[in-house]
Amino acid sequence: MLFRSRVREVRLRRGVLTATSAIRERRTYTIRNVDAKPKLLVIEHPARPGYQLVNLKPAETTANAWRFEVKLAAGATEKFLVEEERQLANSYALAGQTPDFLLTFVENKELSAKARAQLERILTQKREIASVDRQIAEAQTQLGELIQDQERLRQNIESLNRVSGQQAQVQKYAAQLAEQEGRVAALRDRLGELRKKKALLEGELNTLIETAEF
Repeated sequence: MLFRSRVREVRLRRGVLTATSAIRERRTYTIRNVDAKPKLLVIEHPARPGYQLVNLKPAETTANAWRFEVKLAAGATEKFLVEEERQLANSYALAGQTPDFLLTFVENKELSAKARAQLERILTQKREIASVDRQIAEAQTQLGELIQDQERLRQNIESLNRVSGQQAQVQKYAAQLAEQEGRVAALRDRLGELRKKKALLEGELNTLIETAEF
């Protein structure tokens, strides 16, 4: 039995992408006439809910089976192919999908040029947002590491202030702390800018999704 699946139609309405696909299954029967005269053989194939025959018409249909008649010559052996198809429809909210997921639809050959152009714009916007998310994560990591280092420096300064003759080291740590304060402020400013950029991109993305239709 062979399974083949392909997307037949992709539609977008109100931010929901619906993909209709067809799954095909094949079963080959090998039949043999051991008699010395021609015979009419009946093959009974299970009829399953949701499946339709492809390019084949049964001689008889029952509630649970399709029956096919095959004429065999004396001593002949033949193969009889039964191919069935089942259609499936899956829906996806575009807002929650990753760029990689959308790429599989953009590359689908069944898409019209108009549909592909709309999905590509949405894909590009999602990639930009993903890039900003990565930058935000990196800045947050750097900020967290700096804050931890600052805490360590403050503890060292506090400890050294209780020990005589350590003023030079205290001043060195204090200079490092001051330098890090500038970096912390810069990172916080960058985070603020990145979050504003993300909010703007997300607003544009929502508009693209809401207005796209094919």
